[in-house]
Amino acid sequence: MEGATVNKKLLAFLNGIAKRKYFDEEISDEMLRDQVLDGMDRDEYSALVSKFEKLINSIVTSDMDFNQLDIFLQSQMKKKDGYLSSSDAATLTKFWKLQKNKIHEKLVALTTWDNELKSLSWRVDACSKARHISELNQTSAIVEIQLGPPDKKASDVVHFELNDKDVKMLMSQVEDIERAIASHT
Repeated sequence: MEGATVNKKLLAFLNGIAKRKYFDEEISDEMLRDQVLDGMDRDEYSALVSKFEKLINSIVTSDMDFNQLDIFLQSQMKKKDGYLSSSDAATLTKFWKLQKNKIHEKLVALTTWDNELKSLSWRVDACSKARHISELNQTSAIVEIQLGPPDKKASDVVHFELNDKDVKMLMSQVEDIERAIASHT
């Protein structure tokens, strides 16, 4: 693949497929076939769409990094009948470099149905004196959590305070969650 040239028409075609499939843009087969691929024969066009949709789907569903992509494309190039040329592989690599983050973010946004954690901040306050008590050694944790819908700036803010017992209970619950997650991985 090194030294192979990127096919600009194929790159535009791949971008069209991605926009249609992942970004809900209305791009017709006729537009792709006539304007991007210079009126390619319908049967040849159908085979090309099928081939590259399968390849893109494999790349996207695996969320391939660039090393995995290189190995995957090398294996596709070794298939019988020249399934994938080095130029096609170079073009797919360029496409994935341009679209990987956008497609990933879109898929994550589609799978997030509820509010998400926007930020979490906390601090520990230590009270050493009170008006009527000369020595007071109480600590408390003050927590601020921002929750909001994905893709929106607006968020709800929740403030709360925890004493020593509450912090210990919270830490115990977090450890239980960590153990549960570790047991499933």
